[in-house]
Amino acid sequence: MPSVIEVQIEDKVGIIKLNRPESLNAFNNELSDALYSQIEEFNASSTVNSILITGNGKAFSAGADVAGFQEGNTKKRLPLSWNDLIDLFIRSKPIIAAINGFAVGMGITLFLFADIRFASKDAKISFRFVKIGLTPEYGSTRRLSDIVGISTASELMLTGKFLDGEEAERIGLISKSYEPDDLYNKSLKISKNISGNSNWHNKVIKEMIFNNYHKDYDKVLEIEGDIFSQARQTKEHKDFVKKFMEDNK
Repeated sequence: MPSVIEVQIEDKVGIIKLNRPESLNAFNNELSDALYSQIEEFNASSTVNSILITGNGKAFSAGADVAGFQEGNTKKRLPLSWNDLIDLFIRSKPIIAAINGFAVGMGITLFLFADIRFASKDAKISFRFVKIGLTPEYGSTRRLSDIVGISTASELMLTGKFLDGEEAERIGLISKSYEPDDLYNKSLKISKNISGNSNWHNKVIKEMIFNNYHKDYDKVLEIEGDIFSQARQTKEHKDFVKKFMEDNK
């Protein structure tokens, strides 16, 4: 059985490729655990100074695995808090996300906490929560507003619209969009540039940027988590899950 991530190191760049292409790299227990463990391993490594994350196949990540997200399905509940992943991203060595294809729901909100985001011009990025009877999570209401402004964040989250890479670049959601065939190499080149710095300099600069700009995320995460739990109990979300499961039998 293939691993849910593929890993390599190149010129002090730790490369992680999400590898559930048959599920559009949707997050389940195994993928979440593997990503967490691998980032921790890279953080502890003296041979890695930056981390590049991308997806195999036609998607970056389609978000949470809906099949494992049903009410009462305790065997498929995430063994670690999703907030633990956010904390890891914040305290990690610099993380660069190369968004290829679909990035939806959790597949984009988690990566709002990457230090740099690039995307292919044909990427399909969406904060779809309202369209599946849920509410935003992962501190994304605050984080997205910080990145693109309240009005644009409100538009994205209330409409659930899809953005391509060029539009995401225009509004500042990502740093740069590239042709699909160029995304990985361009992102790797910049990751190598960053990996050429000392770990100490990368660490303190990242801490200064984040700590001087973002405050009180713990409270935002708490509020969003409570409301998200309520959203899972709504008729709209239950209807979506039922339809999804019927369509994917």
